[in-house]
Amino acid sequence: MDRTRQTFTMLFAVLLVLAEALPAHGSGIAGGKPYPSARGEPVFHAWLAHSVQGSRDLFGFPTDSAKVEREVSRLAERLRPAVTAAKGGPGVLDAFRRVLLEEEGFSYDRSASNPENYLIEGVLDRKRGNCLGLTLLWLSLAEKFDLPLHGVYVPGHMFIRYVANHASTNFEFSEGGAPWEDDRYRRTFRLRTEGPYLRSLSSEESLGVFLKSLGAAYARKGRNEEALGIYAAGERLYPGLPDAPYNAGVSLQRLGRAEGAITKYRRAISLDPDMALARGNLGILLAMQGQYEDAIAEGRRAVELDPWSAAARGNLAATYCACGKYDEGVREYRKAAELDPRNAPVRAGLTRALFAKGAYREAALECDRAQELGCRFEPTMLEILSRYREPAWPVGASP
Repeated sequence: MDRTRQTFTMLFAVLLVLAEALPAHGSGIAGGKPYPSARGEPVFHAWLAHSVQGSRDLFGFPTDSAKVEREVSRLAERLRPAVTAAKGGPGVLDAFRRVLLEEEGFSYDRSASNPENYLIEGVLDRKRGNCLGLTLLWLSLAEKFDLPLHGVYVPGHMFIRYVANHASTNFEFSEGGAPWEDDRYRRTFRLRTEGPYLRSLSSEESLGVFLKSLGAAYARKGRNEEALGIYAAGERLYPGLPDAPYNAGVSLQRLGRAEGAITKYRRAISLDPDMALARGNLGILLAMQGQYEDAIAEGRRAVELDPWSAAARGNLAATYCACGKYDEGVREYRKAAELDPRNAPVRAGLTRALFAKGAYREAALECDRAQELGCRFEPTMLEILSRYREPAWPVGASP
C-alpha cells in the first residue's frame, strides 16, 4: 500500500465515544484493567459505588456518600404518600412525575458527554440529569417500594417503563414523563427490528448501560485502558448491549490494536446488524488490512443504513481512497461535505482525495476551507498546492 493510500486508511475511524465494548459475554480484554461489577447488587448501591470512583478519577472530587444516601432517603419519603395512594397501579408514574419533576424540580438535560448528568451526586446536587441519570434515580427510588419499574434502552437513549398485570406504560423524560407508545420509539429511533432494543431491562442490564457510558467518559479523557475494563464490566452485566462491543472497538482502535477492534465491531454487528457506525469503522480496518472488497461492502452498507450521516459517508469515502478508487472517494466526500459543511475530517479527506487524483486546483480550494476549520497538511503537499491557488489581485487593481 503506498503512503497516500495508507494515509486514508488511518484518516477516518469514526470515534463515537459512548459505551465501549468488551469481549463477547464479558471475557477479558487483553490490556484492559479489571473493573468490579457485582451481580445482584441493588441499583442504588452499585450506582453510588461506581459514581464515587468515577467522580474521583474524572474530576478529582470526593463524593459525600452519606449525603447522597440521606438525599435519596428524603426523596423516598417525599414519594411515599403519593406512591401509597397510587396502590401500585400505573398511577405510580404520575406520582413520580408530580413529586420529582414538578415539586422537587428535577429536569432533563440531553447532554450525554457531561458525566455529571449521570453520576449520582451530580444528578442529585444539580437536580438535573440526562435520560440515563434520571432513569437510575427512578430505579433507585423504585427499589425502596419494590415497584415494577424497568429501564428500557434504544440506541443512545433510555427511559422508564412500568410493567404489571401484562400491561406496560412508558415514561419519556425528554417530554416531562409523557407516555410514549413503543411505536413512537420505533419511528423516532428508526428501529427496523427491535433486536436488543425496547426490552424491559433487569436492574443489572440497566447498570450495564451506565457502565458503558461511564467507560466512554474515561475514553474521552484518553484513558482507554481503564475504559476497556469498565466496558468489560458493563458487558458482564448486559451481554446483549451492542454499544459495549462497539465502543470497545473504538478504544482498541485508538490503542492501535486493530485485530481486537475488528473482533469487537463484528460482535456489535452480530447484536445489531443495523449499527451503521460499527460497519463503517470495520470497513476502515478491513481496508487497512487489504481486504478491499469486504471493506467497501461494509462501508456501503453503513451508508444504506444511515444515508444522512456525514460520518458514514466519510468512512466510505476513506475506504474507497484506501483502495485507490479516488473518483468514488471524492464523490462520497462531496456528499458528506454537503451534509456537514463544517466537518473538518471530511474537508481534510476531500482535500487529500483531490490531491491524490491530481486535481490540484480543486484540492487547493478545499485545502483553504479545511485549514479554516483547523486541519493541518504535510508541508510538501502545501507547497505543491500553493502553485495552483488563484493569485490575489494587487491593491488598486481591478480584475
